[in-house]
Amino acid sequence: MEADILNRIMMLNPWHSRPGAFSEFLARQLPARFVPRSQDLRGLENRRKAKLVVGPRQAGKSTFILSLLRTREPGSVLVLNCEESLVRRWASSAAGVLADLASHFPSVDTVFLEEAQHLDGAGLLVKGLIDGRRDLDVLVTGSSSYHLMDRTRESLAGRAERRVLLPFSLAEVSAEVPAVSPAAARIARRDLLRRMMVLGGYPAVWTGPEPRRELADLIEAFVIRDASDRFRIRRPEAFRRLLQLAAGQTGQIVNLSEWAGLLGVAASTVGEWLGLLEETWILKLVPPFAGGRRRELTGAARVHFYDPGLRNALLGALDEDVGSRADRGALAEGLAFAELAKVSPPDWTLHHWRSKAGAEVDLVLARGDRILGVEVKAGHRGRLPRGSRSFIEVYEPELFVVVTPSDAPVPDQELGRTRVRFLPLEDLVPALAGAWS
Repeated sequence: MEADILNRIMMLNPWHSRPGAFSEFLARQLPARFVPRSQDLRGLENRRKAKLVVGPRQAGKSTFILSLLRTREPGSVLVLNCEESLVRRWASSAAGVLADLASHFPSVDTVFLEEAQHLDGAGLLVKGLIDGRRDLDVLVTGSSSYHLMDRTRESLAGRAERRVLLPFSLAEVSAEVPAVSPAAARIARRDLLRRMMVLGGYPAVWTGPEPRRELADLIEAFVIRDASDRFRIRRPEAFRRLLQLAAGQTGQIVNLSEWAGLLGVAASTVGEWLGLLEETWILKLVPPFAGGRRRELTGAARVHFYDPGLRNALLGALDEDVGSRADRGALAEGLAFAELAKVSPPDWTLHHWRSKAGAEVDLVLARGDRILGVEVKAGHRGRLPRGSRSFIEVYEPELFVVVTPSDAPVPDQELGRTRVRFLPLEDLVPALAGAWS
């Protein structure tokens, strides 16, 4: 093992010479206000598989992994920041890493590869570590699905458990609400929902003293560092305008040609940039639900942001008085998408639906022949929207939820084989969770 590499790794892992440094390291890395994540941990105890945690930058991936390592013996853990050039040089060969571990770190049985998308051969490295030493626990984080998840899919088939970690969900931040009484907890949860609808759920935004500044820093980090440096985008200002354009059309159909004309770039460039934004978990092009009916529109995607705070910061629209905002409908629909993206099981897919006659449904969840529908209404009139009725008559989903702006009780309805419920936004996920569980 080269001396400069060994020295750097020892600097990054001082607890191998001073065990007490591990608790000091964790105290620095883990926030004082720690919000437990509701991530499904099943399969993460299997040492025969690597654990890959992917998602947007600063969503709490490293915090999540380090929280799992708090009970490990200091000498058993090696943390490798893959942004470090010396770490990348060392990690170019799995066989070399395993040999050096045996020689210099024989007590290590847990290796944490942080921000592994910076490695040229992340998939091959992790595969080699798993195949070469079956008792080694390999934990990996990355902020780009293109550089980590997609490139490792083939080489890590059957060798990895993958989890997507997005910003905080409403359920995660609501767990901090003291249960003084059900009524008080509901009022507090409603306040949290309004805050999340505007500021989003990024950990630093949620727990820090200056949420608006944190959002601005997140945007600049992505536009300047990721877009310009990592993805080599030659027109970062046009890329920034694309983000703002997408933010202004949240929940609407994406028209590549129209957007290209507004930005002064080719439609293929817009498509490429949108792909990068999807790969780095900034936004999602929600595909249409295609049930095989000729009267459907099958090619047009809707754009949604994974975090409402980023969308609002891009528009300079961070007024927390949601009730007076002209875009309160877009805010509610955006948060409904974000919540479902965070908590829906991976075998359920998210869509929207639109017929050629103009009937629409905001969100459709599907798994095989099972279908659930969601329509978000800023105004509440206590009856089923016409587009929702058209969808139900054709597809007969087992559950259809109309999200309303208040919790004024509306009786459930039965429309054929479909149960229709009218619920406030904070009750959407619990209602659907009962259906998809």
